[in-house]
Amino acid sequence: MNVFRLFIAEMAKLAAKKGVLISVIAALLVPVVYGGILLSPTWGPYDNLSNLPVAVVNKDKGAMSGEEPINVGEDLVADLKKGKDLGWEFVSSTEAKKGLDNLDYYMVIQIPEDFSEKVTTVLGNQPQKLELTYIQNEGLNFMAAQVTRSATEKIREKLGDKITEKYAKNMFASLGEVSDGFQSAADGSKQLNDGMIQLNDGTNQLLQSLTEKSGDISKLADGANELKAGTGQMLHSLSGKQGDISKLANGSKELTAGTAEMLRSLQTKSGDISKLAAGSAAADEGTGMLLQGLKDKQPGIKDLAEGAKQLEKSIPELKAGTTGILNGLKGAQTAIKSEIGPGTQAISAGVNTVVSESQQLGAGLKGLSADLDAFLTANPALKNDPAFMKIYLTGQGLSAAANDPVKGQKLAALQQGAAKVAGAFTENAVPSPNSLADGMNQLVAGQTAIDNGVTVLNQKVPLLQKGTASVESGWDTLVGKVGELRAGTAQIAAGNQSVNNGWSTLTEGVTKLNAGASQISAGNSTVEKGWRDLTSGASRIHSGMSQVSDGNASVEKGWGDLTEGVTKLNDGAGKLNDGSGELSSGLMEGAEKTSGIKKATDANISMFSSPVELKSDTVNKYPLYRDSTAPFVISLALFVGILIMSLFINFKKPEEVSALSWFGAKFMNLGSLAVVQALLLSLVVLLFLNMNVYNGAGFVLFALFVSLVFTAIVLFFALFGNAGRFIAFALVVLQLSTTGANLPIDMLPENLRALSEFLPFTYSIAGFKAFISLNDSGAALSNMSILLIYFAVFGVLSAAAFLMKSGKSQSQKFEIAG
Repeated sequence: MNVFRLFIAEMAKLAAKKGVLISVIAALLVPVVYGGILLSPTWGPYDNLSNLPVAVVNKDKGAMSGEEPINVGEDLVADLKKGKDLGWEFVSSTEAKKGLDNLDYYMVIQIPEDFSEKVTTVLGNQPQKLELTYIQNEGLNFMAAQVTRSATEKIREKLGDKITEKYAKNMFASLGEVSDGFQSAADGSKQLNDGMIQLNDGTNQLLQSLTEKSGDISKLADGANELKAGTGQMLHSLSGKQGDISKLANGSKELTAGTAEMLRSLQTKSGDISKLAAGSAAADEGTGMLLQGLKDKQPGIKDLAEGAKQLEKSIPELKAGTTGILNGLKGAQTAIKSEIGPGTQAISAGVNTVVSESQQLGAGLKGLSADLDAFLTANPALKNDPAFMKIYLTGQGLSAAANDPVKGQKLAALQQGAAKVAGAFTENAVPSPNSLADGMNQLVAGQTAIDNGVTVLNQKVPLLQKGTASVESGWDTLVGKVGELRAGTAQIAAGNQSVNNGWSTLTEGVTKLNAGASQISAGNSTVEKGWRDLTSGASRIHSGMSQVSDGNASVEKGWGDLTEGVTKLNDGAGKLNDGSGELSSGLMEGAEKTSGIKKATDANISMFSSPVELKSDTVNKYPLYRDSTAPFVISLALFVGILIMSLFINFKKPEEVSALSWFGAKFMNLGSLAVVQALLLSLVVLLFLNMNVYNGAGFVLFALFVSLVFTAIVLFFALFGNAGRFIAFALVVLQLSTTGANLPIDMLPENLRALSEFLPFTYSIAGFKAFISLNDSGAALSNMSILLIYFAVFGVLSAAAFLMKSGKSQSQKFEIAG
């Protein structure tokens, strides 16, 4: 029965059972109904945002911006009432808190009391940012929380634009006051010009006074120079002897350092000397233990030598015994070959002859009985002849006895027994290898090897005896040498102890030497420090006089510079007088120009408050929200539908059908239902729901291909019963959030992104997207090629599973038959 005949037969059985057929039809409609319900709505998640309740609490008390009252909170509430971005409800703070606790609101927006007041601080010394507080009830719905958060961002942008617009109006209004400021500045600069004239007269008088005192300042500078020369000579004399004092101090320091280094070396090596003494003592103790151990083992060495001598005496007796056993085995071997073996073979041949002749006799008696029957039938009158009937009955009895099956079985058993006995005493017998004769041959060979081994042992015993004698002699020598070694280690230990004591005495003496050197060094350091302090004092006196001299020189130079500066100041005052006149003229000209600035229009204000306007465009736009979820819904519907239909497929293997035919028929059963399911779902999506796709034929073909891939996957798991279906269902659940259904794969964590690459929904969803929204045939073919790998892998796995199940079933059948 080939694959197609088996497929047609099972589909016929499926159609013949009305209950099963209705269940299959219902299962075919499951993905159609599922996809139709989820893909039928034409509304999107943002179409009914006005039904989303959001509470607004306005506590703003308003403020004064200059002489103009402002209330940003009231303006914001008025704008919100005009729009229907969300379901705004304007309530008190108590009502808002109660509604938030009762889960009535998705968000509460609070406008604080000082909202407008902070607007007025923008141009102040401590500007404060406006704070608009909002509280989200994210637990009600995550999507709603994202929408309300986006709404607060739009409110923030609107408030920013309005506040900037207000600042712009105030700024342009202030430009009119700038012209008046320029006029006032021009008047002030006129007064400044009058003051500069008076300043120029004062600098002329100051310059004259400085010029008269210049001679006295020069005399003061010359006296300071002479005092500086005297202090310099005293400093030179002190500095000349500083080198000798420093050498004395350095020498004493080097002496102290040398004795300290010697002391450190002695102290450092003191531990090593102690270790050497302790180590030599330990070595002496170890050699004593070694000597005692060697002496303890001397009796054992003597016993070893004595045992070797006794072994040499017992070897001849052992040799005689093994030789006697070998001769006895060889005699038995000869008897089996020459007498017992031929005798058993002759008995077996005689039994065979008796069996053969008894069979021939039985056949002859059976023929004689048949002839007598025929003769009696031809001559019925002989039945009354006693002599003939005696012959007839005797022939019948002999024939029955000769052809008795029980006796025949006993003769056959006798024949087999004789053959086994003959085989047991025959070498290399074909029916029964490893006979008694073969065993005897092996026994003779083994005993021969034992006898040869005893001979070799007899030859080696003298060498063993000689070696043990050498060990005994060498052991005695070793004991003597170790005794000598023990005496040497004792002398070394005593010598090292003496060195250790002497080293301690030397260290104590160097310690005292180092203490004396340290005292000398400290005294010389004190002398050196005093000399340095004396030299430093003289240096400071000389430095002070140098500063006085330099100061007087600087005063002399400064007086000249001051005189020169006042001269320049006088010249600058004249120039400043001229500049103030020019400033007055410039400010007057600026006042005239700023008075002509025009008043800004509403368009200028709007451009200043919001200079950037976003302009956007969308490619591959979804006509309806359902189009974005369609790839996932269709993939899920196809997989779940096939998983449900696998419940109605009988996976029991028919008799006399190969495993591959069984696999092919089951794949065609489930695959044909999957194809019908895919066609129905495609027709509903394209014709009844009117979903827009770029390539309708490609969409249908891709749906059919995905159904066959899912068939191979489900077939593999369904073969293992409900446990396998549970694993397949778990695979579906795993793919709900890891294959781009809710979030793009690029937004998933790294471990989930890596996992999604190995899940089939990833590529079925991407393929449907290519036909529905992207119009990308290349992407569709790429995803089909990856799904083809899934089809091949699970197809091979399913075939292997069918082969494994078939082999297991066949082995169980053989066990039952056996």
